[in-house]
Amino acid sequence: MRVNRPFVINSVLLLIALIWGFGFVPQRLGMDYLGPAAFNALRFGIGALTLVLFLMLRGGISIAVLRNADTFKLGSFLGLLLFFGATFQQVSLQYTSLANVAFISGLYVIIVPIVGFFLGFRYKLIVWGGGLMAMVGLYLMTESNGEIAFKGDSLALVGAVFWALHLLALARQTGKHNQLVLALYQFAACATFSGIGSLIFETNLLPLESKGYLWPAVNGVLVVGIAYTLQVLVMKHAEPFAASLILSLEAVFGALAGYLIFSERLGEAALVGAIMMLLGCVLAQLPGSQTRVESKPLT
Repeated sequence: MRVNRPFVINSVLLLIALIWGFGFVPQRLGMDYLGPAAFNALRFGIGALTLVLFLMLRGGISIAVLRNADTFKLGSFLGLLLFFGATFQQVSLQYTSLANVAFISGLYVIIVPIVGFFLGFRYKLIVWGGGLMAMVGLYLMTESNGEIAFKGDSLALVGAVFWALHLLALARQTGKHNQLVLALYQFAACATFSGIGSLIFETNLLPLESKGYLWPAVNGVLVVGIAYTLQVLVMKHAEPFAASLILSLEAVFGALAGYLIFSERLGEAALVGAIMMLLGCVLAQLPGSQTRVESKPLT
């Protein structure tokens, strides 16, 4: 039986967006027990441990691969991008609605091609059309939410820039490294940077109540250990802009999670926006929309 590779890649990306979208719930609930940096330190640390356990169950990995200096350097750089993206996103949850954070985080759907253009990525018109439709849909979803908080929205927007840079770095560099080890190093680096930030700016690195470990554990296993690892694996084969369109659907799933858990309601305009985002993703995946990538170094 012949495997439809693009279908598999897009299905994995959609699964990642689903996990990310519902992952905003433990991120919001975890703020009742921890500061933003401490929460990120715990969830990325738990994500790293989840990946270590997986590597042990599949027979481990060679010392030579673990000691690869280039993989360690890239993993640390990716971890730094994750740290900034996750920090701005987590802090923004204190000042605006879960739905707004999810929608604005999805703005990397247009940041990716803009930055990618200067890195050598070239896109056909149909792909830009899909991105424009998704952006309009994202705008409708954001504008329809009455709980607009400028500070929180601005922080989420800064985070979106780092998400875009992280995705582009993954697309350009992961094929040269062991993806699982690379994922492990970026999780560990993000946890370390977050832990340092928590020690400097926050009062507690660990929750004072035992139930405060639940939400970083849930997010760490599902969002970090599973979804972010899948992202590292799949971006070796995915095209950045098309991938960003599918991953931006985390906004739709985040809105659904906000409605189901926190009763954050969306109006008619938001529903139209969600449909437009879906159609934009489909449009960018139609035959003939494949993109060409020119060879340019990332740095």
